Amino acid sequence: MVYCGPLSKACQPCRKRKLRCDLRKDACTQCTRAQLECYGYRDTKALRFRDESDAVQKKVATKKPVTTVPPSLPVSVCNQAKDIFYHNYVVGSAKPFDFLQSVYSPASKDDHLSKSVDAVALAYLNSQRPSARTEEEARQSYVSAIECVSGALQSSHLAQQDSTILAVLLLDLYEKITTREPAFHGAWAAHLTGALTLVKLRGDEQFDDPSIVRMLMRLSTNLLISCVASNRPVSSDLVLLRQTIASRFPTPPDPKWQESDLVIEFASLRQNIMKGILADNEATVALIELDSKFVRLGIQVPPDWQYTTMRVDTKSNHHYESFHHIHPAEHVAQMWNTLRLTRILLNELIRSKCLDRQGRPKTSPQFQLIHKRATGAIKDMAIDICASLPQYIDDPPMSFLQAFGQTGSSSATPDFGKCGTPIGQPSPTRHLPCYRLIFPLYIAAQSSAVPPSLWKWVIKQLRFMSDYHAIEKAMTVANMLDSGEKIAPWDVYVLLGSYAFVC
Repeated sequence: MVYCGPLSKACQPCRKRKLRCDLRKDACTQCTRAQLECYGYRDTKALRFRDESDAVQKKVATKKPVTTVPPSLPVSVCNQAKDIFYHNYVVGSAKPFDFLQSVYSPASKDDHLSKSVDAVALAYLNSQRPSARTEEEARQSYVSAIECVSGALQSSHLAQQDSTILAVLLLDLYEKITTREPAFHGAWAAHLTGALTLVKLRGDEQFDDPSIVRMLMRLSTNLLISCVASNRPVSSDLVLLRQTIASRFPTPPDPKWQESDLVIEFASLRQNIMKGILADNEATVALIELDSKFVRLGIQVPPDWQYTTMRVDTKSNHHYESFHHIHPAEHVAQMWNTLRLTRILLNELIRSKCLDRQGRPKTSPQFQLIHKRATGAIKDMAIDICASLPQYIDDPPMSFLQAFGQTGSSSATPDFGKCGTPIGQPSPTRHLPCYRLIFPLYIAAQSSAVPPSLWKWVIKQLRFMSDYHAIEKAMTVANMLDSGEKIAPWDVYVLLGSYAFVC
């Protein structure tokens, strides 16, 4: 039974017309005046309670069940940062720090390692989503990690632990992510040099653990890149470390490792040329021989390291030529683009040896032929770098094009340099692969051997990356190219964060 509250005794016509009823006997005054039939007055006592059982049962039967969703727990900025860092560096497609899973646990009691992970993860998050709060948390974590690592190094036991070497590697990664200097400085490789010293203190048993071998491979690769980028000679300690690692491979090393061996040759040869140890003719022969080794490496790669060339009938905004490359994985694309950009730098040196002291082409037919072949190699490598772009850059949705009145054919090209805030929603998985393409694209476009059309195309793609993928450094590099200013390739590499992003 449902209580209905106090009710009016008024007749039905008065209630309907919302008039005050005087309840006169036989007929009320309002109905008499309006010449309406007065039906009498209600028994309010009988109507005060109403049986609603049937109505309630029907309502329950038709009502959909309600699932109570508990409120979500807030996730700290540091935990968000570690999730993103893990996806891109530990378990993603490239996995440059996959060995972290074997050495580090969130429940680890190694404070020097835990704080180093926090620092580098927060720094990476801030590089993707800039925030004053995140930047400050990253800086504080870095200072705390430095103190903890310094304390660990005071202990002969802790200094030789896997966690300490990994912590030093992560601190180096933090500095590369946060660098704002477009050039090298004295402490550029300090952390890596310190880590190499720690490795020398350990015995050969460290090479028995596959995950630790992968960590040492990362150390050797980062050290090698630092040497090449800063024009420093490759140390004998680094060469010995790489030889020891290679001796533990159960199968022949993969193409990326073989490529890095050739990069060591490139660094040593460049050092000898800079010091004047080799005459021009000797240097030219050595450069051509080294270039041929890179060519052979590209020919001999196993099937799972090869790419597929896809031809298109109509070029999209992101096609320089009417084809693009599909790579089976991102690390394969990185290997190929490293090969291409190194060959461009090699052939730039070859071209320079075909000029006299006044910078004019040598008249010898032999040098003219060498110059022509080097120019052709640079163009081919530059075009192949451009062909690696479509797989990773992503196409904007129609809403992005409509912002500029481009609602017609999908082949319409917006003015990428003036797009402003992007309207589309690019895939977050495209951000880092796009970022890693900036340096190869710069190497391709900065060469005087490539046609102006390729230079303009690269600038347009970099501006698209900036506007659509929100990659600020892409616009910086695009403006460098557009200004015509000759900026040393490795200064651009440092500006981009070096191997922190371009693995």
